[in-house]
Amino acid sequence: MGETSQNSGKESGQRLEQDERQKDIMRKGCAKTALWTVPVFCLWSLALAAHAFAADDGVVKLTGHGGPIKAISISTDGKRALTASFDYSIVHWELSDSEGKIIHRMIGHGSAVNDVAFVPDQQKAVSVSDDGSLGVWDLETGKLIKRIRGEPFKALDVAVSSDGRLAAAARWDGTVRLFDLTTLSETFVLEGHKGNVNAVAFSSDGSLVYSAAYDGQVLEWETATGRFVRPVYRHGWGINSISILDDDRLAFGAINGAFGIVSISRAELSSELTKRERPIQTVKVSQNGRLVGYGDGEGRIEIFDVASLTAIEAATVTYGPVWDFDFLPGQAKVFHVGLDDFATRWQIAPRKLSKIESKFPRRFQRVNSSDPGELEFLRKCSVCHTLTPDDGNRAGPTLHAVFGRKAGSLPDYIYSKALLDSDIVWNEETIGLLFEKGPDIVTPGTKMPIQRLKSVTRRDDLIRYLKEATTPKN
Repeated sequence: MGETSQNSGKESGQRLEQDERQKDIMRKGCAKTALWTVPVFCLWSLALAAHAFAADDGVVKLTGHGGPIKAISISTDGKRALTASFDYSIVHWELSDSEGKIIHRMIGHGSAVNDVAFVPDQQKAVSVSDDGSLGVWDLETGKLIKRIRGEPFKALDVAVSSDGRLAAAARWDGTVRLFDLTTLSETFVLEGHKGNVNAVAFSSDGSLVYSAAYDGQVLEWETATGRFVRPVYRHGWGINSISILDDDRLAFGAINGAFGIVSISRAELSSELTKRERPIQTVKVSQNGRLVGYGDGEGRIEIFDVASLTAIEAATVTYGPVWDFDFLPGQAKVFHVGLDDFATRWQIAPRKLSKIESKFPRRFQRVNSSDPGELEFLRKCSVCHTLTPDDGNRAGPTLHAVFGRKAGSLPDYIYSKALLDSDIVWNEETIGLLFEKGPDIVTPGTKMPIQRLKSVTRRDDLIRYLKEATTPKN
């Protein structure tokens, strides 16, 4: 074994629902003037369209990961992108054709990569992972410069100061870690939250860093000293994401579906822009500061004009959560990511709706199968493993020809030291023991997630199916 990291009627109904939602947003967002046929929003949309592009061109999809994508970041010139995935990898993209071109696939973390960011004015990037570490990457070579390890608590979000000197990581041990990217060292541990820290953001000059957490608070810290300054906002529900609008405003998204603006100087809520039924997963501001938006837990993105704080467009863009999105500079387009193993572009203006690219149910969401062993594989294994050599690796290696294979021996997969040093040979007995006892007992120190199958019948069904599906046909 290895390690980890509808029908047409439904789709048609989904597209009609999107269309009606977006028409409603347009009606609400347009100013009711005497010239109803030329509303404010339409002028904004047409002007932006004429300025940015006359036709829908450029990259529309980024395909290359082997698992759900957790984060995306687009360079300031709009020519490159970084994606971070559950498959333990970061992909550096050139946005040059309809599918994008992979420049480097970067692997160095020991678990799922949760966020990634470009370092301004340098050929470097930083990333954070479930393994608790901060990775610093050379984008010219695709190599890991240094992995700054911390205690094994999930690091969920990373931010970089505008001068490229500092990085901050939000961690699920209740802390924020500050790093000096010149010396490649941790400088301060910021303690003050009561719960998982989900998000971080720097002030425009890098002198302050803001953190948001499950405790519902946004806190302010000095980066030069690591000193706690003050609470900026108390929401009452956990906050998942924050983004700086300007020197006095901060946008936030919370688990109760609230998306709003906080006045930093007054330390109070200045505007609640919307309240969704599902959690807000991510909040992003365009690089020119003119647009702000959120992605939520049911696949919806909504975009607002920063100056007027009015909604200008919205759509359901995927089945499942929008974990992250980012704006293409100078264009009314975003790339969004979530449970799919590809990133998709959504064109905000000129307004364009297209068929949702996601498939539902995904392989790991299926609940029906005539083969109980296949169902166990889909639920327990398919998010991390494939069955054939053509499908390649995901977070874990392909299981093709796994029976009789020594653990840690597939040449094109990066294993943990624990599996490389293991004497296990995978067969019915050892795979059965793995699911009976769990990888923390059978293969301690490896990257495999902890899961067990206590039912002997279900375990036997899974092993039988794996042997049938992974044995070479010739």
